[in-house]
Amino acid sequence: MTKRERLERTLALEPADKVPFVPAVYEHKARLVGRSPSEVCRDAGLLGEALERELALYDPDALTVGLDVYNVEAEAAGCEVRFFGAGPDVPAVAAPLVRGPGDLRKLGRIDPAQDGRLPLFLETAARLRKARGRDLVVRGAVTGPFSLASAVAGSEALLVATVEDPAFVRGLMDWAARTAADFGAAFLERGVEPVLFDSKASPAAASPRVFREFVLPAYRDAVVPALRRAGARLTPLIVGGDTTAILEDLLRTGAPQLLCDAGADLGLFLRRCRAEQRALRASVDARLVHAGPPDAVRAEARRVLEAAAGQPGLLFGCGVVAYDCEPSHVVALREARDAFGRPPFR
Repeated sequence: MTKRERLERTLALEPADKVPFVPAVYEHKARLVGRSPSEVCRDAGLLGEALERELALYDPDALTVGLDVYNVEAEAAGCEVRFFGAGPDVPAVAAPLVRGPGDLRKLGRIDPAQDGRLPLFLETAARLRKARGRDLVVRGAVTGPFSLASAVAGSEALLVATVEDPAFVRGLMDWAARTAADFGAAFLERGVEPVLFDSKASPAAASPRVFREFVLPAYRDAVVPALRRAGARLTPLIVGGDTTAILEDLLRTGAPQLLCDAGADLGLFLRRCRAEQRALRASVDARLVHAGPPDAVRAEARRVLEAAAGQPGLLFGCGVVAYDCEPSHVVALREARDAFGRPPFR
């Protein structure tokens, strides 16, 4: 069974030979080619090289074309992004672009084929899809609406505005949802499935009320339907942290695949995703993956895999792998999948 067949069968809730292995490798890609995140995220050649190295070393069942995931669309919109040369830090938005309703006019419609670094990621994904797409699912990283709104307006200011000026937040979310849908559709035009990243919407960063009032409608009414119309079939919604408190609203978004990050109630996620017929990625804590040693990583991976054994639509991975994580720790995850990730489907 090819990696593509394994992943597609799993996402269709059908039996596969192994649980798909999809570790969260973004800035860590740069470490694999001995370069910094700031270098690799601005160079298509280095990004392509890093993705090939990720595939060779970790043998994942899907590759995600993305590195400084939460900056790219904000930069294209006009935000300044701070880069760090040869240093190991991940690039970051330097300052908000929008400070109130009067600034919404600054936010025009982004053209993924021309603006900022969006073309770099689209072209890299298209080349990888052409070279590897027969046997491997290639995905493109897309910033989710709330995380994008947080980048352009500032996280604290946005949260205050959800109470003091909800109309402003809804206007900003409308723009961010359209931007996510446009960038996702551009990936789909190139045969690449988008992945939606929106961890600023996690209860650790925003309340369940904020998710229900502002984030859920953006996905349910705009992003998910738009991507379906553009041909999306496998789009995951990735919201990190303990998302147990917003699980029902995550299901209501209509996203076909969710994440149960470390700290969330895996048993509840398994039961609800089985009942709602959604695929689910179970995750090992990124802090453990970073700290190691490999034996400890394998033991925790085994625990997670055995707890989820028999779950239709199960994928397996970890939280975001740190830039300086020892590669042997990520390899230990894949070794555990190979040993314990052959589920009996019920």
